[in-house]
Amino acid sequence: MTRRLFVAVLLLLVCAATVTPPSAAAQAPEHSSPSSASKPVDVSGKWQVSWQGRLGTEQCTLQLQQDGTKLTGTFQDVHGLSSLAGSAEEKRISFDVQFQGPRPFTTRFTGTTDPTVDPGKIEGTSQAIGVGGAGAYLGHAGEVVQPEHPWTAKRIPNQPSETGSNPTPPARN
Repeated sequence: MTRRLFVAVLLLLVCAATVTPPSAAAQAPEHSSPSSASKPVDVSGKWQVSWQGRLGTEQCTLQLQQDGTKLTGTFQDVHGLSSLAGSAEEKRISFDVQFQGPRPFTTRFTGTTDPTVDPGKIEGTSQAIGVGGAGAYLGHAGEVVQPEHPWTAKRIPNQPSETGSNPTPPARN
């Protein structure tokens, strides 16, 4: 009988050692599941952009709307307003700007932002895409080249509304 009791106690100890107690399970680090992937950084809003184009540095304004990972918006430069569409994934963004005119073309902007370092800054490169034989970017020998150009963007802080808290101006007598 003593031997059976010893074996039973031994089995209980072995089973208890392999089962994780509730307090230890609560302390165990959680592993990421595909459904808990990192959310994309929020880049919605207005941005002042400086980008290196074929003819030098250009300034423009970027207005981004974000719905989850989907980006839409506008790109305004000295040539006018152009639409854009793209995506945001974690700290990376990418969007295509469709420029109109006699020779329409698209430029792809890719970049990264790090909200822990500077949430109001994006840095990346841009490159004309799909220009084919249209000659949008001609090199020295007349060949079509599509180099990457650097760009940076700084978030423009929200401006207070001009009407303030009193939307009706005072009456004059």
